[in-house]
Amino acid sequence: MADMTGTTMASWLPEQWSELATITYRSNTVLWDLIDRRWEPEVGVGRGDTVNIPGFTQNTSATKRSTFGTGASITFDAVTESQVQLVVNTMAYKAFRIPAEMSVQSMPKYVDLLTNGIGQAVALQADSDVASDNSNGLDAFTAIGTDNVDITEDTLFTAETNLDDNNAPAENRHLVVSPASKASLMKIEAFRNSLYGGAVGNLPGDRPYGLIGSVYSYDVWVSNNLESGTSGKKNALFQMEAIAGAMQKNITMVADVNIEDGIFNQVAGYAVYGIKLVKTAFGREVDGK
Repeated sequence: MADMTGTTMASWLPEQWSELATITYRSNTVLWDLIDRRWEPEVGVGRGDTVNIPGFTQNTSATKRSTFGTGASITFDAVTESQVQLVVNTMAYKAFRIPAEMSVQSMPKYVDLLTNGIGQAVALQADSDVASDNSNGLDAFTAIGTDNVDITEDTLFTAETNLDDNNAPAENRHLVVSPASKASLMKIEAFRNSLYGGAVGNLPGDRPYGLIGSVYSYDVWVSNNLESGTSGKKNALFQMEAIAGAMQKNITMVADVNIEDGIFNQVAGYAVYGIKLVKTAFGREVDGK
């Protein structure tokens, strides 16, 4: 006796492709909004590629007059200031093209997903550059901590003390950690309690993506777009003024039809930007998991 099977019925078993695609966002952008972007108006579209950022020698102490009430002469300071250059020299892009006949037959939602993915990919690249530009990113700070080892409270105190020693402003201080390093920090009772205390009364909608709370003198953010170490991740504690950034041309989409190569519908997106490490003492790379 013979039975019908999936093999014998294959020609009559229909296949359906759901339009409800499952999207996994590989990473979410966090870092770009944590750096110093006040220079963007200086280098808008059509205004060149370089911003000269003058330095300023912070006043540390005054001189006491050797004798009081005598009108003794004073000494004048001769200050030579430095400057750094924020150069817009990066273009990140992503593009796709589809034969015209396939554009007619494919599900409309697929093209929408591809188009949305362009913007996400470009934003992700800019975020990645802030984390991993060897000369100007978070990984350019002096490193403390140990690769692929839980971050300790002592390491965080060392990084925070560095900011205080260098007179970094108390506002806009940020600790950015990987998801694994976040888990490491939650093992520290004082750290966990501080985050919980700051979270009471806040609804999720009150916060930007990635912000998990405030501890000591800084905000704590989670990003899965940090640079990898040998085995762990290069986290960072820094003050906003440490790194300057300018998005000269925000993510821009362009589309047209290419007939030379065989009739393609093609779409591209791009952004033009630059980053510059301005104050190396205003941050520390915090190695961890």
